[in-house]
Amino acid sequence: MLKQAEDATELDYPKPATGWLTVAILFVLYILSLTDRYIIALMVDPIKKDLGLSDFQISLLQGPAFALLFAICAIPVGLALDRWSRRWVLYISITVWSISAALCGLANSFTTLFFARAGVGAGESGFGTGAYSIIGDSFPPHKVSLAMSVFVMGGVMGAGIVFLLGGPLVAAIMKAGPTTWPILGTLEPWQQIFILTGLPGIALAFLVFVFKEPKRRAKAPVAGQAEGQVAGQVPGYGEAIGFVRSNARLFTAILLGFGMTYAVTIGFQLWTPTFLARVHGWQPARIGVTLGTTQILAAATLPLHGLIVDKLFKSGRRDAQLFWCMLTVGLAVPLGISAFLVSDPMVTIILYGLFTACVMSAASMGPAVTQVVSPQALRGRVSAIYVLLTGLIAMAGGPALVGLITDKVLGDEMRVGHSLIITVLFVLIPAVLLFAWGRAGLKRRMDEAAAG
Repeated sequence: MLKQAEDATELDYPKPATGWLTVAILFVLYILSLTDRYIIALMVDPIKKDLGLSDFQISLLQGPAFALLFAICAIPVGLALDRWSRRWVLYISITVWSISAALCGLANSFTTLFFARAGVGAGESGFGTGAYSIIGDSFPPHKVSLAMSVFVMGGVMGAGIVFLLGGPLVAAIMKAGPTTWPILGTLEPWQQIFILTGLPGIALAFLVFVFKEPKRRAKAPVAGQAEGQVAGQVPGYGEAIGFVRSNARLFTAILLGFGMTYAVTIGFQLWTPTFLARVHGWQPARIGVTLGTTQILAAATLPLHGLIVDKLFKSGRRDAQLFWCMLTVGLAVPLGISAFLVSDPMVTIILYGLFTACVMSAASMGPAVTQVVSPQALRGRVSAIYVLLTGLIAMAGGPALVGLITDKVLGDEMRVGHSLIITVLFVLIPAVLLFAWGRAGLKRRMDEAAAG
């Protein structure tokens, strides 16, 4: 009977080939988004020197500058996703972040670079929220975790590709020095890199029109919906907030737990290149190739996380997503601490790769569990709440916390590795405890969904 019910459910979703085409296109665009987000990590010291910035100011550019509009724009984007064509929302989002990324190359002060980075965050907010919503409607619940894992693998690979290809690119352009461009005048190497990596997205944004948009399948009013309200008439965020509040334990674990895990992960991605440059004297090309390869290999494990969680879920484990993240993120804790205590940089790289392979389970399970537990009529808005709060915690808190600790607490830029260890102790360990605490709420919600 269970098999028959699953087969009937799958008929309501797009054909598998269509669903996976959608994931493939969003995967490529996710790589592009991470390129524009993380390329700054390879240029920290040149930007510091040219603009006269501190580590803390750099951390504001890496984190809060990006997270400010990323979080704020999640709210109107969530409404737009539940109200209008999600493909058009994605197209506009990609175009906005690509133009803003290129404008980073025209910045000549902390303030102008801050606002250009904010524009990148605004565009990427719409992409992440829209992609989660579309993938959530493209696969049945017992297959969402694998699909989301493959999509998020594009993000992890995107960070790896930034380092792998960006490292040699940065090295070559830095070696060439300032160059005079038509109309734009003389540009520093880091400015040229922002422009060269930002512009391609304007053309690639059209890829979102290659796949078909999955239908919305809301069949009944959800908690908080007024009697007689027609599905598709989106009133605002009242329903979504009411749903989240009615599952407070679950969403506390999801929003805080995943947000804190992402904060540490992003801090590691953005500051490990600086650690290798300062402490071990590595050059951008070597950092890029080594870290990039490590990141891509770690990304290859993401479908395994998805397969395991889907199998656990299908076997009847209703807390599968949080249970698996509790185990894998818990394992990441000693790996992350050890990575910055060893003296051999290659051992640091190996431990960093193992840390990433473990902690990245959360990157796919966060959006996956959010989609699985949310009523279909609310997925866009609940996804927006998820992006808003986890984005504020992760992107504003992760990079900024590392810079703040290095500058204001430790007072020594050479101790950036110790700053990363502190974030593991005081941010990642509490996240593991939140996953454990939230499992009961997830079981309850899945039982309610199964009961109809």
